Amino acid sequence: MRRKSSSAISVANSDISSAKTPKRAMVRGKLSRDKSSISRPNLQSSAVGSASSRYSAVSVGSSSPGVEPPSASTYAFEAGKQTVEVLQRFTNMLPVPCANEVLEVALILMTAYENVTVLEQRVKDVHNRIGSLMLVMIDGLSGQEATSISPNVVRDIEDLGGDLRAVQKDLRKISSQSRWLLVFFKNANKATVDACLDRLSDALQSFNVTRAIRDGNVLFEIQSRLKAVNEATGKMADQVDKMYSWLIEKDAHSADSDLVLQEMPELIHLYGRDGVISQIAQILTTKARPRVGILGAGGMGKTSVAVAVMENELVGQTYQPYHRFWVPCVGVTSPITFLQILSKSLGVTQDTKAPLKDILYTLKSTEEPRLILLDNLETAMNVPDAVTDGGLLSTEGIINKLASIRHVSILVTIRSNMLPSDTISWDLIHLEGVAHEAARAIFTSICPAAADHPSLGELLEVLGYMPYAVTLMAKQAVTSFAQVDGLLKEWKRIGTNSLSQNLKHKMNRSIELSVESKAISSDPDAQCLLAILARLPAGTSLDHLKWWAKRVGRVTSAIGTLNDMALITQRQEGASTNCFVLPVVQSYLRNQPLHNSPKIRRLVLLACCSFVLDHKSEPGDPSSKEHIEELDSEKTNIQSILHGVTTESLSELGLVEDVSDVFAAMLAFAWYQFWTRPSSETLIHLLELVPFSNIGKESVLRYMAEAHICLGRVYVKLARCEEACKALKDARREFLSLGTPSDRVRAAHAALYLSDAWCYQQHAGSEVEKVVREAQEDLKDDPKGSARALMYLGEALWYRRCFDDALEILDRAKESLGKLGCRVEVVECLIYMTRSYALKGALEDCLETGKELLRTARSVGANELISDGLVGLSRCYIRMKNYDDALDTLKESLSIHDKLGYPKLVAIDLELSGYAYAKKGDRLGATIAYEAAKKKYDEMEQTNQTRDSSCDCGENLRKLEQGNMELKPPYLYDR
Repeated sequence: MRRKSSSAISVANSDISSAKTPKRAMVRGKLSRDKSSISRPNLQSSAVGSASSRYSAVSVGSSSPGVEPPSASTYAFEAGKQTVEVLQRFTNMLPVPCANEVLEVALILMTAYENVTVLEQRVKDVHNRIGSLMLVMIDGLSGQEATSISPNVVRDIEDLGGDLRAVQKDLRKISSQSRWLLVFFKNANKATVDACLDRLSDALQSFNVTRAIRDGNVLFEIQSRLKAVNEATGKMADQVDKMYSWLIEKDAHSADSDLVLQEMPELIHLYGRDGVISQIAQILTTKARPRVGILGAGGMGKTSVAVAVMENELVGQTYQPYHRFWVPCVGVTSPITFLQILSKSLGVTQDTKAPLKDILYTLKSTEEPRLILLDNLETAMNVPDAVTDGGLLSTEGIINKLASIRHVSILVTIRSNMLPSDTISWDLIHLEGVAHEAARAIFTSICPAAADHPSLGELLEVLGYMPYAVTLMAKQAVTSFAQVDGLLKEWKRIGTNSLSQNLKHKMNRSIELSVESKAISSDPDAQCLLAILARLPAGTSLDHLKWWAKRVGRVTSAIGTLNDMALITQRQEGASTNCFVLPVVQSYLRNQPLHNSPKIRRLVLLACCSFVLDHKSEPGDPSSKEHIEELDSEKTNIQSILHGVTTESLSELGLVEDVSDVFAAMLAFAWYQFWTRPSSETLIHLLELVPFSNIGKESVLRYMAEAHICLGRVYVKLARCEEACKALKDARREFLSLGTPSDRVRAAHAALYLSDAWCYQQHAGSEVEKVVREAQEDLKDDPKGSARALMYLGEALWYRRCFDDALEILDRAKESLGKLGCRVEVVECLIYMTRSYALKGALEDCLETGKELLRTARSVGANELISDGLVGLSRCYIRMKNYDDALDTLKESLSIHDKLGYPKLVAIDLELSGYAYAKKGDRLGATIAYEAAKKKYDEMEQTNQTRDSSCDCGENLRKLEQGNMELKPPYLYDR
């Protein structure tokens, strides 16, 4: 397929032979346009006409204003151009070299640009003059010797040659349009030419050789011969007129109309879509009766992919250019206008006042393969059925009729996740965001300066890798001179409003076509559900909609409506189906009053708090595993919603009585994070909000204290011991200041956690034991608290290296906690019992206790406890020189610690692994493990422990480099 008609240009640049006989391939693709220009002499050129140089369906309406249909005499003159063949016989045979050159240029002009005769009468005169003068020149020069030719004649011929070559150069720049008569009459090559032909007229008027040859008294004789030639071709003019009349009936795809259609987009370079283009092309060219739907949200590049498919070389081998039809549906307002647009796009000539029958008749006129692209079909699908004389008419019914024709293939683009008709078997291609590298290529092709920016990856991610959004954001970077990190920050803050006015309009328009469609605006439940889903960045499962969409009356119906408009995307994740709104659409909706009202935001926030509090538990509880899995599936949404709460929003949403639920949900979510992947962000945010709330001074202090306890424990896990100690001291002080019995119990718990942090900080053992015994006194009336205090006392005694006393206390604590059903604390007792046995040298007891530890931890189901059991057992294996089993357990432990985000425990796993590899004689494995361990220790908060461990790793690496495998043993149970 060609974007522009090129026959005239190609002939003008070729030799005389190719000018004489244009290629058949050029001719066939231009059949429909010639007749349309003849049949509608005064038709104004439409938008479609400019796009139609590629497909016959959209070539209609391309004739120039005010052009009358060519007369029989025109075609008689065209037929008389058989004279060209006579002129060609004299090429290279004239006695003057410059005359041969002039003749060659004239022949090119006559054969490549003779179509100007149908456009302007003055041009026709110029064209005729070229042929006449060439005959005169040949008649006057042929048979003569070069020496007998007058110098004045030679000079005039040279001047004419210069003028003709200048005209030829200008005409090469002008595109011609091949017409349907070329099928029958090759020389009727009509094209549009501009004012450069005036230059040709002036050149011919100044051609003095005419005067010189007239002096030889030969002009009348030559003109008489030309008249005879014209009379001999008169009958051919009649034949041409008859052929024209016959073709009106037979050329089914050549009609024109006054309907103006959207132009087909130009083919652009697509990144990341080669695979899907090839996939669709294969379906269209290999499958019987292919019906392909390209589905997806606005901005995914559905139309661009479809255009690339239409231009695909493989598709072009199956469907001729004039049998590939572009049908823009964006202007459809009823099934009637859909038929009108179809008829216009297909170039239907038959008019029986039954448009659907005419369309079907046209498509069935031959069995050559046709390919129809219905672009933006959602517009046509959303119009109501029409009542006609023949009954009810629907868009779906029309498409079914088209699909019933075996040799008609259908390609559809639609903003939907489904396609109509129960009778059509569609191949559905869902377009989503492009791959990361493709999105990067799109961005950097527009803004090369951003190629190495570290924030580019995150920016592409928040844009959902949507091609159109990436393109507009890259243009924003270029026009605003903004850095990528600045664009990212602004997008996160205000979404599409961060774009310039022009780019924002383009982005919003792409989204509004779906959001403001009649299907959405007429469905309040769909609007409400869309607003809710827009506040859930990770989407949610259909099961969980019962939490988020409690106020939506018809959830199933709303999902269907949103799905129809491709405003939600569904993905199968395990056994559940998740629905989500694309990131760019989310950003747009959050700036729309209807979808971002206080009512919607309050509804979503309270639903979030309800979900978190209803799944509040800790390891060891009967429902703990199930609750953690549920929270896992919604953690991204929960974090986004809770972190979006501000003092202002609490006031705006009118959350007076419910504000305590918000704080309680934040605290419960923070404990969930502690058990899965510790993070301080939620707790810090809570501590910023609570002091400014109106829940009362006592409640404020209690929430602050609870947040500090959790924060202290999180910091211990993150190896930030100094911050942990500060937070736990704050918690203890705040609880004590409240003064109630329950608050004193919580203060004692804070003291126990503080003792644990001090152990990591390598505080004096006496101080650790002292704070534990103080807490134990405060917990004496609380059975569970008392048992837990006994466990921490055992840890303190282990820390002070009183192993026998530690084992006795830990065994008592383990028994008490077991009776109380505190399985998590039982695991913690077993951890320190294992360490105590190892340091006593009782390795068999250590191994048995370690296995019990791992079994109990697995029964609880918390990864943190399982990893503790694995580390304890691996240390025992190393002490017993069972390095293979040690490495097996360390691999599992390392995987869990990495997932949990525990840098210190990851470093310990790596250090132990390095030692085990060295003992096995694996120098390379040991080096890799020690290098990774040292890097982790160096990245952590620098305490005596982390500094010592880093130094030990460095010393062992130096030994390994020297080939010395006798390494310094790791601290197996001292830390």
